[in-house]
Amino acid sequence: MKRFLTAALLFAVTTPALSETLKLKDGDIINAPITAQDDASVTINHPSLGEVKIARDRIAAIYKDADAMAAAEAEADAAQKAADLEAERAADGGLFGLGLFKGWNRQFEFGVTGAEGNSQNVNLRAAFHTDYEDDEDRWIYDMVYRVARSNGATTENKFFAQLTKDWLFPDEKYFVFANGRYDWDDFQDWDSRWSGFLGGGYQFLDDDNWNVRGRAGVGGNQEMGGTLGDEFTMEALVGVEADYVISEDQSVAFTNYLYPSLEDIADFRNITTLDYVIAIDRDKGIDLKIGLANEHDQSTPSTSKKNDFTYYISLVWKF
Repeated sequence: MKRFLTAALLFAVTTPALSETLKLKDGDIINAPITAQDDASVTINHPSLGEVKIARDRIAAIYKDADAMAAAEAEADAAQKAADLEAERAADGGLFGLGLFKGWNRQFEFGVTGAEGNSQNVNLRAAFHTDYEDDEDRWIYDMVYRVARSNGATTENKFFAQLTKDWLFPDEKYFVFANGRYDWDDFQDWDSRWSGFLGGGYQFLDDDNWNVRGRAGVGGNQEMGGTLGDEFTMEALVGVEADYVISEDQSVAFTNYLYPSLEDIADFRNITTLDYVIAIDRDKGIDLKIGLANEHDQSTPSTSKKNDFTYYISLVWKF
């Protein structure tokens, strides 16, 4: 019994008390057990300084340990970023001050393009992108216009607009989406094409460097005008979207959307983009974008061009 009491006493003397973490208003961090506290001060037993009394008005916060402080500060940082974003959106006057896309991220692009085997001497590309996301919704809208002329004749004249709406579920990786797109092309067997899809998606990665999500859905496209007349095709959609932040000034974005026909398994469309973005002036929101895009349409007649590969370089203005 005596030996047991002696061992218990030695354990109590040699085992250090659990340390709290004190963050002072000057930014200093102290890890030490609190031995006493009142409205005016907190007394700690510092391993090097011994018993120290700290005035309450010098203490910013007290946490049970360093991990609890890190978690609390991360939560506070996230809340502050959300508040700053909300304030920025509230002060935003929208596109050209007209209230359009108010609170959305917006950017214009203007640059030049080229194509495989292309001898055209004037190739221009203009684009507009805007997106918005909160805890429950994500909107993504894109418009791209391309024109090319050679020896005074127009050799390319095409435009598309696409809107995607995602319904998000807080703390869940899956989501539901609807997608609609309009294409107009002077050099296709159709004059215009409408397409729409409904489906589900999954957020595979979302951290400081990677943002990767996938989509799968069903729908179809309606081609109008041209040599083939009006034609509707049932299709599926399988897509992946990936963004990777290389550094503060560089990023890469990749998308691939496959549209297999539900009527003929041999027919499909596939749209791929790869963009490399370099920040030129972060304060003014000016970037340089170098990109590749390819649209393959296996459902076109054998006499039509099935592959539309382009590369481009653009100046981007974020506002």
